[in-house]
Amino acid sequence: MSILYVCHGHPRYAKGGGELAAWRLFKAFEAEGASLLAAAPAAETLPPGCEVMSVGHHQWLIKPSLSPLQHGTEVNLHDGAALHQALGGLNPEIVHLHHYVHVGIDLVHALRRWFPNAGFLFTLHEYWAPCAYEGRMLRRSGDLCDGPEPEACADCVGEEHRADLVIRDLRLQRMISSIDHFISPSKFLKDRYVDWGLSSSQISVVENLPAERPVMATSRKVDSNCELVLGYFGQLNPWKGIDLIVEAVKIARVKYTQLRLEINGCNSGDLKPAHSPYPEFVKHLQSLLDSSSMDGVQLRGRYEPHQLSGRMASVDLVVMGSSWYENAPMVIQESFLHGKPVIAPALGGMAEKVTDGHSGLLFQPGDAVDLARVMGRCCQESALVEQLQRQVQSMSLQGEHVLEQHSALYDRFRGEFQPVLQSPRVDDELLKDLRLNFEPLGANCELGFLMAQLGINRSSLFRWLFTPLAGLELVLSEKLQDFFSKPEAVQDPVMASDMVVDRRTGIFFHAGELRDVLEQTGDDEIAPDQLFGLDVYRQQHGKYLYLVEKFLASVSDPSTMHVFSDFHQELTEAAMHRIMTCLRAMGKPSGSILLFVQPCSENDRINQVRLLGDGLQLATIRRLAPGEHADRIDLDAWIEVLSRSRQLQTTAN
Repeated sequence: MSILYVCHGHPRYAKGGGELAAWRLFKAFEAEGASLLAAAPAAETLPPGCEVMSVGHHQWLIKPSLSPLQHGTEVNLHDGAALHQALGGLNPEIVHLHHYVHVGIDLVHALRRWFPNAGFLFTLHEYWAPCAYEGRMLRRSGDLCDGPEPEACADCVGEEHRADLVIRDLRLQRMISSIDHFISPSKFLKDRYVDWGLSSSQISVVENLPAERPVMATSRKVDSNCELVLGYFGQLNPWKGIDLIVEAVKIARVKYTQLRLEINGCNSGDLKPAHSPYPEFVKHLQSLLDSSSMDGVQLRGRYEPHQLSGRMASVDLVVMGSSWYENAPMVIQESFLHGKPVIAPALGGMAEKVTDGHSGLLFQPGDAVDLARVMGRCCQESALVEQLQRQVQSMSLQGEHVLEQHSALYDRFRGEFQPVLQSPRVDDELLKDLRLNFEPLGANCELGFLMAQLGINRSSLFRWLFTPLAGLELVLSEKLQDFFSKPEAVQDPVMASDMVVDRRTGIFFHAGELRDVLEQTGDDEIAPDQLFGLDVYRQQHGKYLYLVEKFLASVSDPSTMHVFSDFHQELTEAAMHRIMTCLRAMGKPSGSILLFVQPCSENDRINQVRLLGDGLQLATIRRLAPGEHADRIDLDAWIEVLSRSRQLQTTAN
């Protein structure tokens, strides 16, 4: 099976958990024609003027993204450019994405354009979608975050980035709509994305592929009465909790002097504030290590993967202190592979991966005293550590099962978007009905292309607009007053080059000449009086006033079928009822159809329509068109849905 893996880094340069997860899958399927596309650690890694560089057979590096909020792509994505040529010989059945950070959201749309018949899977590794501030759901203050809120997010990223946050969310929603299925290495991570808005049925929980069980160096004999050695393996940063661990060791050693800590991944040079991106943190850590009671702590320096087994052999347990919701920490997987139990905070994916009393011990997050208590217990209960080690060593390896799970998902989603070979037959009466009465409400241009394929040539207000649900609800609640009042040029390269966005509503419009004028002003905001005086604005505004009048006239017709496609996957039943309430206030008669259409999940019946109230219907269509190809509609499915909608209305009336 040919698979293109896309990752935020190459393990030659970055050995984080996400990079290694993608790399191991690439190596597992390499013999079947797998390829790997990864972001370079810095633009300087590539030769001057180079955007794409081969680093092995079917392995490429690209220039990294420089936009931490909007996640733009720094590579030319035009057909025929260097990246397109590099990937030109590929014909993947699956594109498996492991991040958009560093590679950029725009790349995802380009890959969908270049490989329209591939299935697209996405492994979630952190919380970058719900958390714009470094993707850890950890506030700037260091406190845990329950989820995105506009004010809280602005506090973290800066008030000056409020507009960036709105555009970021739209870009993410558009990218997410182009993904066929998501993979989460932990249930905790999946639940956070479900809280954020993804459907539970869109996400499968599958572990990251572990390394093969190593040929282990001879481990030390445990004698906790004589000496107990804890090992820390990881980076040196404020959220990994190494300072908490050192503080806990200091507390525990007052009573248990046999306790020692080996810190792997850090040498003395890393503790110099001038050499660290976190100078205040390393200064604090150094002060802890300089304490006279810290004789039991040893810095063992950085290490390469081939040195890990030797480092693991010298410790009795591995200890973590992370202050954020770790997802599926690689260090836990590596510890179990080496037969070592893990002491970890009862937090996030760590509490899911470590079973208290079986594969390790849990402590209260952020509590050095409670961690010291757990360390003391390991010193005091002579048989505890050996028992935990035996239990970990008897745990079955998951590698083969993880590969089977990935293969099953690849089989399920490859070739998801096959072209329609012939146009379906449309009932003449239904076609006549739709040509007279079909009225789109958004959310993207798919309904415009559907109208074109059905021969509906009349103009319509929302036909070619990119309409978030909240924007639709706002303009309908205002009865379309001030519908097009605060346009600004769209800088997003993924959007069509002629688009402007209404800052007040978040609705995107095609208005090329106006966009050109707005773009020429740069960062200088045009005063309302000046904007309203522009000929190009008056022309566009006049056009939309005309379309608003047509829309308002159609609302009161009982035959009008209002249709909204849930392209952004943001529907709730409450929102649907609010939209219907708005239309009723504008004169929509009782029994007249308002149809919401969302892609079906694995538990839904395909192309089914159900009644939610008087005229309010919800359909689960086989699929909606992918984001970069709104014209690639499933016409068979749409005809079936629209036909059933009318039948349901007839039965209800």
